[in-house]
Amino acid sequence: MNWKVFFHRDHWIVTILSFVFMGVLAYVTVNVDFLNPIEQAFSNYSLSDMYYQIDRQGSELETSELITIVDMTDYYYRGDLAEILMKINDMEPQAVGVDIIFEGVRDDAVGNELLQDAVKELGDKAIFTMKLRDYDEDKECFTHVTRSFFADSINVNQGYANFPDNMEARNIRDYTVTQQLNDSAVYSFPYMVAHLMDENIQPTDKVLHIDYSNVAFPVVKASELDEHEDLITGHILMVGTMHEEQDMHLSPIGKMAGLEMQTYALKTILERKVIRDSPEWANYLIAFIVCFLIELSLYALGLFSSKFDKKTFIAFFDKSGLLTTIVVVLWLICINWIGYVVFKKSGIYFDTVLILALVAMLIAARELYEAFIQSWAINHKNKFIESSIFKED
Repeated sequence: MNWKVFFHRDHWIVTILSFVFMGVLAYVTVNVDFLNPIEQAFSNYSLSDMYYQIDRQGSELETSELITIVDMTDYYYRGDLAEILMKINDMEPQAVGVDIIFEGVRDDAVGNELLQDAVKELGDKAIFTMKLRDYDEDKECFTHVTRSFFADSINVNQGYANFPDNMEARNIRDYTVTQQLNDSAVYSFPYMVAHLMDENIQPTDKVLHIDYSNVAFPVVKASELDEHEDLITGHILMVGTMHEEQDMHLSPIGKMAGLEMQTYALKTILERKVIRDSPEWANYLIAFIVCFLIELSLYALGLFSSKFDKKTFIAFFDKSGLLTTIVVVLWLICINWIGYVVFKKSGIYFDTVLILALVAMLIAARELYEAFIQSWAINHKNKFIESSIFKED
């Protein structure tokens, strides 16, 4: 066998064509309005979601020994909420993050006053949420903010609860530490809670990945605090609602409350866990190498099947495309497995979605190039056509 044929120019051309097709598809889906849903579907898909699902299958969840979630779903009156916050304070937690925005001064004057007293008692150990609004694309900043009513009269620590895309993304994977509110820098809710525990944690303006690793947080109902004092005293408490439908969002591990997402972000910051995206140039280089290897595999498969073309079952598998499908699927399984191992061991996520898309384009590029060579060979004879490995004998 002439091994030089495995590095024939035709393999390079097919691989490059797959990138050309992918570029055309990307341009069309972005610039043609009715194809925008396709572009959005690709942008909202990440194999890291599958990696987290794999990580959770067949293994017991590790329970956090530092962070406890306090569920206030069943409490609506400010007086009751104030009583719960006072009880929490009496149990001496290390830090308290309250993911509830108490908007406006309601008619319940007694409840408002009790709540303000509870906030004062919590003091510097508590962080309250606020929500950034009205992003100005030109100025690259938010212009308005929604805070709790007592923030104007009491000096409270606050952090924004917004995730990237202002909680409009269909699957929340990322968080930020700092945003711009007009001329001022403001910090996120989980970062502010983490900073109470460790002042050495430094802010960053990057968009970071939340680590949804195999960990669960104990959840204590507000009505059962006395029964779980061991999960309150000395712990970081994340206080909010766990079962309000309007605050439920999609995550890589399923639908969950915004409070729980904030807690995973807090854990990520405290552990200084950085999940890095591989550089874009590395993604394209890896994708090119993989596509080239798959192209060689498909060529080798063609040589193999041609030797047994008189065998009925081999001919069937070859002509039906099942052999090609099997080879491609095996390659993709191998690539995804390698991607998972790299993600798990080093916290690096390389864009296997790009590889999947390019492999799909590779099949189309291969068939088109082969059809071009064979059709032109009928009436045209030149060195390029005659030397092609795709030319029929």
